Amino acid sequence: MKKITVGSEMDSWCGKCKMELRHAVVAMVDGLPKRVRCLTCFSEHNHRAVKAAVKAVTKTRRKGQKSPSRKAQETAAHWASLMADWDETRARKYSVFGSFQVNDCVVHSSFGKGVVVHVPGPDRIITLFENGEKLLLQGRIR
Repeated sequence: MKKITVGSEMDSWCGKCKMELRHAVVAMVDGLPKRVRCLTCFSEHNHRAVKAAVKAVTKTRRKGQKSPSRKAQETAAHWASLMADWDETRARKYSVFGSFQVNDCVVHSSFGKGVVVHVPGPDRIITLFENGEKLLLQGRIR
């Protein structure tokens, strides 16, 4: 086994990359590596033994999926109520060159169906889509 010194490489747990990677030893205390620098992301941190780091990570994980937050639930309920009033004949394709008002039905190429819920300025609209609110531009001149 090769003796570890300052500047040599070794495996260590990188908290930023969240995986075991090669690190360069930066500092040693009592013959043991104390600080290391990740050779992937170049972050410098205390040396973490691989087995201890993996054990710590598995302890902090939650079982199952996280329940949606209260705001996410309220947004989903608001979305459902707006979609109940969705009118395909009123829906317009979104364009930055168009002009929209509150309660306008919008179809966006990436986000899908949405309804304008707020107009914070003459060149911006906030539209509620199924995956949340998005700030969009409007009224651009060609």
